[in-house]
Amino acid sequence: MPPRHAASVSSPARDDPTPLRGDTVATPAAGAPAAASMPDPLSALLARSRQPVYLQLATILRRRIERAEWREGERIPSLDALCREYGVARMTMHHALSVLDGEGLLQRSRGRGTFVSASRPARKPLRLPVTWDEAIEVGERLGTEALLEPGQTVSLPQDLGMPCDARRAPAYRFLRRLHRVDGRPFAFGEVYIEDELFAREPGAFRQGATVPVLDRLAGVRIGAARQRLSILTAGADSAAALELPVGAPVAELRRFACVDDRLVYFARIEFPTEFVCLDFDLLAPRGRATPSNHHPDTKD
Repeated sequence: MPPRHAASVSSPARDDPTPLRGDTVATPAAGAPAAASMPDPLSALLARSRQPVYLQLATILRRRIERAEWREGERIPSLDALCREYGVARMTMHHALSVLDGEGLLQRSRGRGTFVSASRPARKPLRLPVTWDEAIEVGERLGTEALLEPGQTVSLPQDLGMPCDARRAPAYRFLRRLHRVDGRPFAFGEVYIEDELFAREPGAFRQGATVPVLDRLAGVRIGAARQRLSILTAGADSAAALELPVGAPVAELRRFACVDDRLVYFARIEFPTEFVCLDFDLLAPRGRATPSNHHPDTKD
């Protein structure tokens, strides 16, 4: 099995002009009133992370927009007011606002202030497939970008990260791939396919989603299939592919399928959490509650 790299986050270099962690309190000009100190609970909260303070502030301000505390078209507090509220330097807050400006959440108008964009980017919720048929349907609509395929067969990981009592095949083919939505990185997947099945349609497995290919193979009947969703942090490989910082939160989907009690397919797929939104009918029959809000989703 190709190794899964565990990347650690190192402390940012001290020559970075952006204030980090404890470098948050603005220095007032001579004779000017001192800015309010950052409340201790917030200071302690920001100090928990190695992430630059301006990125943490961008997250806090983004949530204020998402909760409609700052509404579309509304002018947000001035730079100085935000600096006083959060007890940070002007440059730190300027960087935080620039992040949201780049995301299309804010618009700056010289002489007028900064406003919440009236036409903010629409959030694209992800509808996870909850049946094999849904996984087939979604897989048939999405493309695949190959990232890695070792030339030799591999063994399945010893720990699949989910219960599975099926017997393992002697050898598997490993594929690492990236999927995009509207040109943006959407899902990073690592897939294991039983070598004998892979040899029947290697081109199809390389160029498309796995589930639809498995389903159309003659004589192959999927007898068991399960998946599990977890929230974790991005490692080096997935962060690079999804264009996220190492350690950023991601949703991870693990899935397997069996033929005659033989595990023929296993996938581990990660997506940015912005794409994940699950709605459940709490009054649905027990064991059959399903998400709503259809959207192109996982496909490996």
